[in-house]
Amino acid sequence: MARASISAFFRTLHRERVFILIQAVVLLIVLGALGFFLTESGQGPWYNRFGQGLWWALCTLATVGYGDVVPVTFLGRLVGMVVILGGVLSLSLLTATVASVFVERKFRRERGLEPIQTTQHILILGWHEDAEILLDHLFKRLPQEVPVALVNKMPPEQMDALKEKYSKHETFYLWGDYSREETLQKANVQGAFKAIILAERQPGEGAAQVDQRTLFTALTLKALNTKIRILAELLRQENRAYLERAGVEEVIIRGQYDSSIMAGAIASPGLFKVLTTLLTGEVQNLWAVEVPARFQGRTVRELAGYLQEGYEAILVALYTEGRVLSMDDLLSDEPSAIDEFIRRKFAETKMTHLFGRAKVECQINPPNHLILGPHQYAVVIAAQRPTI
Repeated sequence: MARASISAFFRTLHRERVFILIQAVVLLIVLGALGFFLTESGQGPWYNRFGQGLWWALCTLATVGYGDVVPVTFLGRLVGMVVILGGVLSLSLLTATVASVFVERKFRRERGLEPIQTTQHILILGWHEDAEILLDHLFKRLPQEVPVALVNKMPPEQMDALKEKYSKHETFYLWGDYSREETLQKANVQGAFKAIILAERQPGEGAAQVDQRTLFTALTLKALNTKIRILAELLRQENRAYLERAGVEEVIIRGQYDSSIMAGAIASPGLFKVLTTLLTGEVQNLWAVEVPARFQGRTVRELAGYLQEGYEAILVALYTEGRVLSMDDLLSDEPSAIDEFIRRKFAETKMTHLFGRAKVECQINPPNHLILGPHQYAVVIAAQRPTI
């Protein structure tokens, strides 16, 4: 990424003819030194005069004017006049051009036109009226060092306001159609580890078109980065199977849980208050923490007691996320005939993972006598994430 950024910067300098201007400045210094060498024969032996001329031409062109070396002959002073005038012109052009390059890059970055150079970031693709609420909850849970990249076609002014609002977090913005491969390439999807696809409805679009774009985006993401984990938002329940076949790990149907919450409000207003308080994270929140190795082989009762006593946290669930064996796990670092055979078989079956998507096994209110194992996560209710 650093090499790509430096390469793009040098291409911009070449396009703006900065290197030609630098060559002109260097040529002016050399010619000035040569003129000093030829006209100032009284300034010492010939083998020192050219070095003195270089020093004098550089100081004169940079308007430093130390005065330790000066021309005293008429012709030498004519050479000095040329160096002074040429230096003012060439250095002004050079500094103005370089400054304009940096200003242009800053302008393009603020307008979301520059490629995203960060890695290990989360992509949020699309935008709708509830996206800012998503950002609020996401930044409450994410460490500040995790970058978030927003890819959409919202006005840059609105994105600038969001970046200012979440200034404590590393936030990037890229303007463009997130369903297109070139836009995802500019968002550095190869370096991202998670992506959220929002069900963004364009003017005149129906639910089927929105879900179709979500499916195309998920397929493109997986084609560019087989290891990226995707959470996608749909408008229609019947399209869920298509996304799961595309390898999307989590699928949310917009409004899917509204009916359950409303029914809870009718049956018990208190239950409705509990649910909404937990979902909004006003005081208490749901957190997932990995079960420490020292608790593996011990009971849920011991872990729950430790969480309650040390963090005032209530353990409500356990889940285990199975690991997916991908093609990259089967290949060695050095190419071989076996590696080519594995690649060919994966390509023939159009598979990227040997055992499909990661499977999450969840257990709500686990029994106290249950023995804890490896790769388990505890879901707790607490004001802050327990650091166990």
